[in-house]
Amino acid sequence: MNATMKVLLSFLITLTLTTAAMSANAPPSHLELTRTAIDTHIIPHIDALKSSADALPPAVEAVCKTGSEEARRTLDEKFAAAVTAYAGIDFLRFGPMLENGRREQISFWPDPRGFVARQLRMILLNKDAKLAEPGALAKQSAAVQGLPALEFLMRDSEVPLGPTEPAQFRCVMAQAIAHNIVRVVGEVSDGWEKPGGWKDKMLSPGPDNDTYRNENESAVEIVKAFLIGISLTADLQLKPQVDTKIRLSPPYNKSGLQKQVYAASIASLRQLYDAMHLEAYLKPDMAWMKGWSQGTWRTIEAIDGAGGRSSHAQRKDTPTSREVFDRMNGLRNIVANRLATAAGLTVGFNELDGD
Repeated sequence: MNATMKVLLSFLITLTLTTAAMSANAPPSHLELTRTAIDTHIIPHIDALKSSADALPPAVEAVCKTGSEEARRTLDEKFAAAVTAYAGIDFLRFGPMLENGRREQISFWPDPRGFVARQLRMILLNKDAKLAEPGALAKQSAAVQGLPALEFLMRDSEVPLGPTEPAQFRCVMAQAIAHNIVRVVGEVSDGWEKPGGWKDKMLSPGPDNDTYRNENESAVEIVKAFLIGISLTADLQLKPQVDTKIRLSPPYNKSGLQKQVYAASIASLRQLYDAMHLEAYLKPDMAWMKGWSQGTWRTIEAIDGAGGRSSHAQRKDTPTSREVFDRMNGLRNIVANRLATAAGLTVGFNELDGD
C-alpha cells in the first residue's frame, strides 16, 4: 500500500469514527425520543407490572387455603413486587392508564378521607357474595378494586386471611380484588401493546391521528409524563415530611413499603430522564446543566424517602427532605423550561402546575 493510499485510508477511518461519535452525541429526533422512551422504559415497566400482578391471585389463594406462614410470606413478597412495579408507571397518566379511571382502579392513593377502609368495611359487613362474580367488582368504587384494598385485607390483624370461617368472605373479596387487578393491568398492557394500540398511536402521528398530529406532540407527552412523575414524588412523598401541616399517610405504609415505593419511583424517573436524552439538545453555553442535573440525581437518590439515607447513596452526606424536595422542583423547572425548550418542545400547562 503506497503512502497516498495509507493517508486516504487513515482519513476515511478518522472520518468514519468522527461521524459515528457525532451521531452518538447528536440529539435524537422527536420520533426517536418517543420510540426510545416507549421501547426501553414504558413497555418494559408495564410488562413488569403485568407479571407481578399475575402472581397475586395464586398467592392469595394459597394463604386462604393453608394460612401457613410460608404462604403469607410469599403473598407479602408478591404484593411488594406489584406495588413497586406500579410505582414505576404511576406517572403515565395518559392513554390506557387514563381511560376508564384505570390508574385509580389499580392504586387508589392518596386516600386522605379513608375511602378504602370505609367502603371495604361496609362490603364486609353486608357480605354480598355477588361481588365475587366476574365483572361485578369492576362496577364498584375504584377504592375497593386495587392494591390498597388488597393491602387492607392482608393487614387486618383482627381477622387475618386464612381458612378459618371468620375469614371466609374476606378471602372471597381478596381473591376477587386480586383477579380484578390482573384484569385492569391486562387492559393497560393490551392498550399499549396491541396492534393499533397506544404505542402505535404515538409512533404514527399525523393528520389522521385523533391524538397526536405530529412527532412534536408525541414527544411532549413523554416529557409531560416525566414532569408529572417528579411532581408526584415531590408533593406526595416528600412534601408531607417538609410541611407537618400536611396530613397524608405514606404510600402502602401498612405493609412497610414507603421506602420501596420511593426507590422504585426515583429509579423509573431516572431511567426515563436518560431515555429522553434531552441534554443532547443543549448548546455549549448551557452545558453546565448536565453537571447540575447529575448532582441533582445524586441528591435525590441519596435518601430513602422516609427521612433516612439510601443504602446506595453516592453523596457522602445525607441531604434533608427539604433539600431533596427543592431539588426535585428545580429539576422539573429545568426540564420544562430549559431542556424541553432546547429540544423545540413546548410543554405548557400540566395537571400538577397548581394553576
